[in-house]
Amino acid sequence: MTTHQSMPYHTHNEMLIEYLEEALSRNNDPFVRKKLKRCLDKVAGLEYYLENVSPPETELQKKLYADTLTEPWEEHGHNGTCMFTYCWEMLSTRHSTQFLKSITEIGKIERVLEIGMFTGYSAAIFCDSKFVKEVVTLEIDPFLCNFVKTRFDGTTEGKKLRIIEGPALESLPKLKENGETFDLVFIDADKINYINYYNYIMDNNLIGPNGLIILDNTLWKGELFPEPESDRGKLFREINEYIRNDERVIQVVTITKYKHLIFDIH
Repeated sequence: MTTHQSMPYHTHNEMLIEYLEEALSRNNDPFVRKKLKRCLDKVAGLEYYLENVSPPETELQKKLYADTLTEPWEEHGHNGTCMFTYCWEMLSTRHSTQFLKSITEIGKIERVLEIGMFTGYSAAIFCDSKFVKEVVTLEIDPFLCNFVKTRFDGTTEGKKLRIIEGPALESLPKLKENGETFDLVFIDADKINYINYYNYIMDNNLIGPNGLIILDNTLWKGELFPEPESDRGKLFREINEYIRNDERVIQVVTITKYKHLIFDIH
């Protein structure tokens, strides 16, 4: 089992941990400290517990995780090797990718479209699903495309993976021209274009009948409730409201790494 390093403040759970630790350090009342410590233990232990009770990573996932962890992302961003500055914390968690795999196997999903690939950790679990026949990933960054290709080559998962390099909004029309449709679409790319990706997929029938679209990070560190606390929080609040009002679909927002499930009901 891969031992994952602790992650910096990226989720609302981590925000709660920070606040609880600060409150605990500033309070001397034994009763209050006991309650705060109890809350802190519950919040801090959740992610670790979920990881520990999830199925183990695949061998390819272990490789991808280890290599992502040691890649000098900041250096790549500064010298232009990558189009953007990434960080290893952008990886999905093990339990959230197992959730994705469970969805594909419950729904007997055969064709998956992934928009935004990073280092292929989610793509690997999609390819590992026994029902999935092909995973098409859209990725704009040539460095990431090469990173993933070199690690998938020669693997069983690599036989199912097709990487399309370039901006997703340029690649999607090509998929339409080819008459391609998908049972599941997973969107984890530039957040500002989430609605553009969603609308293109829905308006051009890239998602098959009774298909499923999954958006990642749509609770964004808890910054959109009870009221938006940041521009990103405001953006995701608008995205969630927009999709909720789309009568073509039913949406469910989960706390499994903030996955947003959208079911096409037509």
